[in-house]
Amino acid sequence: MNKVTIAREKYRPEFIKLMFIAEAPPCSDDRFFYFEDVKKGDSLFLHIIRAVFPDLENWETKQIRAKKEELLYRFKDAGYFLEDSASESIPKGTTTRNKERIITESQQDLRNRIEPYKKHTKFVLLSATVFKVNYLFLKEAGFNILNQVAIPFPGSGQQNKFKKLIADLDLS
Repeated sequence: MNKVTIAREKYRPEFIKLMFIAEAPPCSDDRFFYFEDVKKGDSLFLHIIRAVFPDLENWETKQIRAKKEELLYRFKDAGYFLEDSASESIPKGTTTRNKERIITESQQDLRNRIEPYKKHTKFVLLSATVFKVNYLFLKEAGFNILNQVAIPFPGSGQQNKFKKLIADLDLS
């Protein structure tokens, strides 16, 4: 197993009530969602944590980073999990069209990875690309997709829209 898989598995809940599905692990090997010591480039973690735990909404970034391991366990204990559409990183600078192609080519692998959770898990698709490519594919396969519209990636200047759209979902 590679270090991304090891980190992800460490925080996989026994029962997943809500699974976020993002694009792919980052190209940079020092800023993955489940890595405990990330100093920058972790906006997805920061904004998901603030969204699912409203008591952390006003915490400063440095406070959240200082408590990342504890917060990852809290995320796990709450039944939350983050999976990626593509198992491998998508090279930085890849066009949207090529991202869509890569994610489309990864659909069956994604379905195989999340199929065991289909019956009891809710799913949230993160990023316009993931939503565009996977929404109908997963919905038609019987997955309970909560968002009916694309939720933008929070690191692209769309943090407020991300926060509002996540808040509008029934995450319970």
